[in-house]
Amino acid sequence: MANWNEQVEDLWDEWIAEFGKESGDPSDFVEWALSERRLVPRPQDLRQVLRKQITQALRQARRFDDDGGFYYRAKQSVLTFEGDTPIRHYFDTDTGGTPGLRQKSVKQRREAVAHDVYRAVCDAERMSKLYPEEQLSFFADFTEDVAELRAIDALSSDNEDEDVA
Repeated sequence: MANWNEQVEDLWDEWIAEFGKESGDPSDFVEWALSERRLVPRPQDLRQVLRKQITQALRQARRFDDDGGFYYRAKQSVLTFEGDTPIRHYFDTDTGGTPGLRQKSVKQRREAVAHDVYRAVCDAERMSKLYPEEQLSFFADFTEDVAELRAIDALSSDNEDEDVA
């Protein structure tokens, strides 16, 4: 029997085919699947639901660095192990953690970015094989993106300051 993710993927493909879509909105898919009684939420442990909500809030907490002109995550996470059990720890960027945890956190973030870039390159490569006329490309140099996002941070901070005044 297929696991839940595989069942969702199969149902998604069925929905796309049934309606002749090229792409789809998950909200529309959920409406269809529920109305057809083809999908029900997985049973979930309340503690796991709360944990997910808490970690999402911690990941989204941010502060502004006045000197640097950018927003940064107020809480950092690091994956550690107790024996074979993975444990994700969070600490305050400004006041928490240890030198080892901070270094491990930065290393893990870099590895995650590298993994995302690798996936994006592979996805673009696959689509380019299937659709060679579209000239798809993925540029791995993010220098300009970082500069643009930093400028946006500075502008949005200026706008927030104006809203307070």
